[in-house]
Amino acid sequence: MNFGIENLRNLFRNFLGGGADISAANPVPVDISPGPKVATEILNEAAIAAATTTVLNDCAAVDMSEGASTLALTVRAVFGAAAQGIRLHILTSPTNDAAGTHTAVLSATILTDANGHWVANRLVGLTVFNVTDGSAGVITANTNNTATVLALAGGTLNVWTTNDVYSIPGADYDTIDFATVNPAFAANTRIMHTQVYEVDAAYIKVLVENLDAGVAVTIVEVVATVGP
Repeated sequence: MNFGIENLRNLFRNFLGGGADISAANPVPVDISPGPKVATEILNEAAIAAATTTVLNDCAAVDMSEGASTLALTVRAVFGAAAQGIRLHILTSPTNDAAGTHTAVLSATILTDANGHWVANRLVGLTVFNVTDGSAGVITANTNNTATVLALAGGTLNVWTTNDVYSIPGADYDTIDFATVNPAFAANTRIMHTQVYEVDAAYIKVLVENLDAGVAVTIVEVVATVGP
């Protein structure tokens, strides 16, 4: 069957050209409408104890690496008979995952990276992988350049040997806030606060700090809405 050039031209006219030939004056229509906005819960804590800040493991990473540039962060929380509220620490990352090598001598429990740049105990709860050995363990404590596990498991030797390669998904975040948010506070109230940003970073996480020295804040939720 020979469909024919004229039939093709008619198809283009009818379906793409609005009945007229495609030309510089009547180009093929292009959909330039912005894509959908997507809202995702990234943190949900039943309670944050007095004078405590959540850690990186408590927050899912907001992935903006595919080109999204607008970010709205919505926090909800319930305050009791407190004197102070909460503070949001917004952190950015180019990679999400920390990676490097063990630069110290053999150790069964302590990873050391002389080039590390972590905040003390902010990595607690994350899993560190010994890529060279094939083992892994959950971090129980960390300094600015060490991470401690109870034990490594699942590998060949289950120890850290000099120059072993490691990876810690969700750990490679700034030590200085990209931004901070202090929602309005009043004792014995529920709050909902949204802040909007233009962001060029690839990944975002949020830590929530309870500023009150004596009373827990409860039902704390952070939702990230990402769009083009």
